[in-house]
Amino acid sequence: MVVSVRRFVKTRGVALAAAVFAAAACATATGAGTGISERSVRLPGNDVELTGILFTSDSAPVSGTRRPAIVLMHGCGGMFNTRGDLYVRNRDWAERFARWGFVALALDSFSPRGVKSLCELKQRPVHPWNERTADAYAALEYLVKRPDVDADRVFALGWSHGGSAVTGVVRPAARGLRKGGPRFRAAIAFYPGCARPLRQRDYRITMPLLILHGEADDWSPAAPCVELGERLKNSPFPLTVVVYPGAHHDFDHPSLRLRTLPNVYNPGAPGDRGAHVGTHEPSRLKAIDETKRFVELNMAR
Repeated sequence: MVVSVRRFVKTRGVALAAAVFAAAACATATGAGTGISERSVRLPGNDVELTGILFTSDSAPVSGTRRPAIVLMHGCGGMFNTRGDLYVRNRDWAERFARWGFVALALDSFSPRGVKSLCELKQRPVHPWNERTADAYAALEYLVKRPDVDADRVFALGWSHGGSAVTGVVRPAARGLRKGGPRFRAAIAFYPGCARPLRQRDYRITMPLLILHGEADDWSPAAPCVELGERLKNSPFPLTVVVYPGAHHDFDHPSLRLRTLPNVYNPGAPGDRGAHVGTHEPSRLKAIDETKRFVELNMAR
């Protein structure tokens, strides 16, 4: 299939998959978070016991079927704020997927390893293609054993550092992927760093991949992802790169005023420090629609 690199997308949803979303939306139409259960979970990882928060809709699955599921991978700041609360963006998406009828697992790769934030570190003890990719597959192994999860419809999604992990998850030699073991259906990466896969001339993907990026992102620039998309335009699996004009890093956060983070490590900035982050509402809304279309399409394939 041909890779698509574009600024915004107009595609039709698939009727069968769309019915799942419609039913879930009707069941929880009273507002965000209504009808959603969450609980802390522990699961075996490759080198450490992992933790996470599991979000599910209280409504029954459509026609008694098992639910699709998704692994959500946080950015370099970790999964929790300084008060110990789940970051607003992460919760926003976890609850959204639960309303869409998914079992959503917000996976914590940092706390079990005694790490809080990597954003200001040049040398980072947890790496996207090593520990975090293995964590994603450990979460997949956990989810497919649940009686309420459809083992053939599990997705991966990550933001920033977690998005870069997604570019490792989709590789044929992904760390944590067992021969004969479960595989992700498809994957979504919000503003990942694409320099590493771009440097690897033999880089390829083993599942559909959607990359959502901001044109104004000065922390993880979109250009390498666009170039990667062009390189893989003849991939057997579709790679879609969507770039939103005017959007910075964290553009999908529901309520983050655009601001500068002066101390974060950024090799593209003067002195290797500083970047802008903040909500870009038009892009956020388009990204929600784009993500929904992507999972609808890939649930039905």
